[in-house]
Parts: sequence; structure tokens; C-alpha cells
Amino acid sequence: MDEVMQMPMDRSNPLRFFVLRVPFFLEPHYDRDASWHETNRERLERKWGGKASFVAQKQRHRLKERGQEVGIQHFNLDRLASNTLASHRVVQWMTKLYGCVASEALYNELNHNHFIEGMKLNDSSLLCQAATTAGADYIACDAFLASNEGIVEIEQTQVVLERLGISSIPTFLIGGKVIISGAVHSSELVRVFREIEKAGIGAPDTVFADTLKIPNHMRQSTLPPPEKDFSIRPASF
Repeated sequence: MDEVMQMPMDRSNPLRFFVLRVPFFLEPHYDRDASWHETNRERLERKWGGKASFVAQKQRHRLKERGQEVGIQHFNLDRLASNTLASHRVVQWMTKLYGCVASEALYNELNHNHFIEGMKLNDSSLLCQAATTAGADYIACDAFLASNEGIVEIEQTQVVLERLGISSIPTFLIGGKVIISGAVHSSELVRVFREIEKAGIGAPDTVFADTLKIPNHMRQSTLPPPEKDFSIRPASF
């Protein structure tokens, strides 16, 4: 997105991007109790069949290199893994109230807190502090998390994901039509965006905004053009 926004084909009609982070659960069976957690190392060793298999899979999936590609120089493998419903709720809440610029700032903050600092993603105080850093009100965020608001929408989103056959991340759904799965090179995304740019009519359709009840006026809020070189990317995935 940064490359396409920084170097538009037609400066009088540049592409603008609304980004919606769709809730996806790597471990949907995790207990929602905020006190429960395990380390990510424990999770992956169990998932991949022991320590030796974990090391082999880590190398095969190039976890270190993929992290460095998006700005994470060191993954905290002993970070606390927990149910992520609360973090998904806060991201959607930010999108509804403040738009995708604020929710992307929150998303990046949560990535840093979790992948690098090792914090778990169901700690309400840490979530509200991250939301405050991104421009939200702490007390309002805390009250939101204490309610059940947003849970039904996220549960309904899981049904849509299953219907579309989306069972892994990263997956990109562009303009409600193009699905790209896997950790593809950024050039593949640029290619799709350039095709949309050539058509000159944009790609405004969305699959999940209605389900997640994102207000129409917030769907019009788009990311600003990057201030830095597009080759320098924040930690976000």
C-alpha cells in the first residue's frame, strides 16, 4: 500500500486504502478467562509435536526472517499466548469510533507489545493503555471491555470466514473479491493494487464491514500517504 500511495500512476486520482482487520483466532479453543495463558513456545511445541519438531518447523517457516521483513528484529518466543477475543474487540471498537488510521496505530502497538515485549493479548489494562496510545479514552475502553459489546459480531465473522474457506493467516481480501492467502511477497499485492488503479474505478466492495457493523462514514476514512520511504515498514502482521 505504501508504494502505491507514494507513487500513484495518476496523481490526480490516487488509490486510497481503508484497512479492516478481520478477527481470526489461531487458537479458538483457548479459555476466555483473563487469568489463563501459556507461553508461545509451549503452544508451538505442543502443536508441532515436541522441541525437535518445533525447531525444524521454525526454520522451515522462516519465522525469524519473516519477522525481520516487517520490522520485528527479534520474536519473543516465550511471549504469553492467551485467548485473543478482547484484543479483537478493541481493534474493532477503535475502527468503529476512530477509523482505520487509529485502529492501525493500535494494531501496531499491540504487535509490539505482544511479539516483542511478550505481553498477553487479553489483559484489559494493557489493551486500554494501548488504545490510549492510539488516541482513545482509557475509561471508555475499559467500560467497553467490561461489557459484551462486539462479541456477537466477531462470532458472526467466524461463520463468514468458514463459508469463504479462510482457515489461515495471513489472508488478504481486497475489494471484497480478490483473495490472496499466505505470506506472499509485497510485489504480488502491488500487482493487484496496480490493476485496480488502472481500471480507475477503485474497489469499494467489502465482505466484513457490514458483519462487524463498521459505520459507512468510517469506511470512507483512509490511510494517509506514507511520510517515509515505502521500503521501511512498521511491525504489522
